[in-house]
Amino acid sequence: GSYNNSRSGYSNSYNGNRSGSSSYNSRSSYGQQNELPPEITPKKVPEDYVDEAERIMRSLMSQPKKVTTSKIRNLLSLVTDIYNEENIRTEEKLRPESVVKLNLMRVRVAYECGRDNRDDTVKTFVRQTNLLEYLKGISDDRADLIRFAHYMEALVAFHCYFSSKEG
Repeated sequence: GSYNNSRSGYSNSYNGNRSGSSSYNSRSSYGQQNELPPEITPKKVPEDYVDEAERIMRSLMSQPKKVTTSKIRNLLSLVTDIYNEENIRTEEKLRPESVVKLNLMRVRVAYECGRDNRDDTVKTFVRQTNLLEYLKGISDDRADLIRFAHYMEALVAFHCYFSSKEG
């Protein structure tokens, strides 16, 4: 029965294994495009997403260049539309329209990152908050979407909280 203890360490070992593939890293130097980020791995928003949001925002707001409130609100508004439709339903699966909108949101987030070539604040925000991974992890699960929306709200809330302390 001592195996049960190692369950929490499971996700760590999973992340560690990915770096084990560096043996054929020489392949990536082929061509000019070796700066591409790795493929987006679907992830679930963690149970303690409020703590996570606070931690991430605290660290982001300590950077010299901070993501603007309007940028985050733009991203939040994308999920709010879907959330408002889905929050009143009881089915476990998202409506097909919502899945389409979620995919569009992923495109939009990626686009915002690409447009952000001046100071990388959006890119850093998206990377630190795992937005693309979490969006991809929702697939068609309504509970996942609702948790993701709450996570985004928490990010906006802590962004407000930490920026108001600047004054």
